Amino acid sequence: MNPSFFVRNRFCALLPLLWVAAFLSLRATAAKPRPADAAAALFAATNVLRIEIEIPPPALESLRSQRGFFDRSTNREKVQVTIREGGRVYTNVTAQLKGAAGSFRAIDTKPAFTLNFEKLANGQNFHGLEKLSLNNSVQDPTYASEQVCREIFLQAGVPVPRATPVRVALNGHDLGAYVLVEGWDKRFLRNHFDEPLGHLYDGGFVKDVSEKLSLNSGKNPDDQSDREALLRAANEPDPARRKVELEKLLDVDRFLTFVALDVILWNWDGYAMNRNNWRLYHDAARGRMVFMPHGMDQMFWKPDGPILPSMSGLVAKAVLGVPEWRQRYLKRVAELQVSALPVPAITNRIRGISARVRPILAETEAASLPEFDRSVAALCDAVSRRHASLTRQLSQPIEPGKFDAAGRSSLAGWRASVDFGTPVLTPSAAPGAGQPLVIGTTNGSSIGTWRLTRWLEQGSYRLEGRIRTRGLAGDPGDTRAGAGLRVGKARPEGYRTGDSEWVLFQREFQVEEPLTEVPFFCEFRGQTGQAEFDLETLRLVRLPSPSPSQ
Repeated sequence: MNPSFFVRNRFCALLPLLWVAAFLSLRATAAKPRPADAAAALFAATNVLRIEIEIPPPALESLRSQRGFFDRSTNREKVQVTIREGGRVYTNVTAQLKGAAGSFRAIDTKPAFTLNFEKLANGQNFHGLEKLSLNNSVQDPTYASEQVCREIFLQAGVPVPRATPVRVALNGHDLGAYVLVEGWDKRFLRNHFDEPLGHLYDGGFVKDVSEKLSLNSGKNPDDQSDREALLRAANEPDPARRKVELEKLLDVDRFLTFVALDVILWNWDGYAMNRNNWRLYHDAARGRMVFMPHGMDQMFWKPDGPILPSMSGLVAKAVLGVPEWRQRYLKRVAELQVSALPVPAITNRIRGISARVRPILAETEAASLPEFDRSVAALCDAVSRRHASLTRQLSQPIEPGKFDAAGRSSLAGWRASVDFGTPVLTPSAAPGAGQPLVIGTTNGSSIGTWRLTRWLEQGSYRLEGRIRTRGLAGDPGDTRAGAGLRVGKARPEGYRTGDSEWVLFQREFQVEEPLTEVPFFCEFRGQTGQAEFDLETLRLVRLPSPSPSQ
C-alpha cells in the first residue's frame, strides 16, 4: 500500500484538531487584555483636585457670545486654553461650553466645560484622561448624584463614564465646586469593550434611534446602517418576530439592566422615560448595540414612582412589549433593588462625597451651606423612600386584570382619600348588600376620592358605574365641581351636581403601554351635599379593538 495513504489519512485525522487550535489562537488574539486604566487612581482618590483654567481675552470674548442651546450636539466653538493642576501645566488644551436646556450657564457665571487634552497635543492626557467634562452641578445641589448613580450602573455591568468632585478656577476667579466626568472617547471604549472602533452615538436632546444621530466616536458618520437596523427591529409590530430580530442586534440582557436602573433610580430625564441623556455603542466584536446613560444629576425625584412607568424610548417600549422580556425586566428590578440599592451603603456614600464638597462651599458660597445640607439630607431620604416604595410594589402581583367572557371586570378594594378640605367618606357594606360608597361635606369646599388601581394590557376600555347626588353644590371657584368617575390624570368631565337619581356614568380610555398600572377614582368636588357611587355597578369593560380598516 502506498505510504502516502497513511500520511494523508493521519493528516485528515489531525485537521479537526488543527482547526480548533487555529480558532483558539485567533480568539486569543481577538480577546486581547485591555490596557491598564490610567485614570483609575483619579476616581478612587479622596482628595479634591483644584483645576485652574486660563482663557486668553480674545477666546473669552468669543465664548461670551454663546448662549444656551437645547441640543447638546449643536456645534459650539472650541477655544485653546491652558490648564494648571498640582504643579503641572497643560498647554494646547481645547475647551468648549457645555450643557443643554437646564444646565447651560454663560461664561461669566458658572459655566460648564468640555476639555480635550489630546486633540492639539498627541498623547497629552490629564490623569489618564484625554477628554473630560467639568459639570457645574446646577441641577444637583448635593454634587453627589452623578458619582453615586454612575457607580451603581458600573457595579451592575452597564458602562458609563465615572465622576468625582473637583474645584475649578477660571482666570484667577474661584468658581467653587464642580463634578469632573470622564469623556466619551476611544479610551473609555477600550476600558469596557474589546473593540473600540464602532459607532458611539450621541442621543442629543430628546432624540431617539428614529433620528440621524451625531457621533462621539467611530468612522463614517453618514453610514448609520447599524442604528437603522435596530430601528427596523424595534418597529416590528409582532412581538414574537420583534424578539427574534432584536436579539440579533441588541445586548438585551444589559439593556434590561439599563432600563431597570433608570426606573429604580428614577432617572426621569433618561432614555427610558424621556429619550434624553443617553449614548448608544455598536459593539462590533459581539455584533450588539449597547445603551449607556449620560447625565445623572436629577435622580430620585419621584421616590414613589411606579415600577413599570410609561416608557418614552422607542427601544424600551419595544423590549418591554415582549411579554417574556417584561417578566425578565420585573425580575431584574427585584434583583437590583437588593444588590444595587442597599440604603445604608448608598446614603453613606452620598454623605462621604458631600463631605468632600462642603469645605469648598464654606469658602466660596458660605450662604448656600444650609441649603446644601438640606439637599444632602433630602437625597438620602429619597433613596430610603425609593427603596421602601420598590419593596412595597414588588410585594404585590404584577399581572393584567381578569375579564369575563363579556369583557367585564368588577372593581373592589376601593380606598378612601381626603384630597382637600374636610370630606366625609363612608364605605359601603360588602358587595351585594346594596350599600354605596359615599362622599359628602357639611363643612365647606372639599375634595375626596375613593380610589384603586389595576394593571391593564394595551387596549381600549370603559370605566362605568351608577352615581346619585344629593344637594351637591360646587365651590364657585371650581370649574370642575361635581361628582363623577375619573381615570388617571384625566380632567374631570361631565360631573353631576344638584339632586339626581341613579344615572350610569361612563368614561372610555386607551392604554398605550403593553402593561401599565392605571388608577381609577370615584371623585367628589363640592361645597355642600354628597355623592353616592353604586359599588355593584362599578366595573371595567374591555372594548373590542378596532379593525385595521377603521
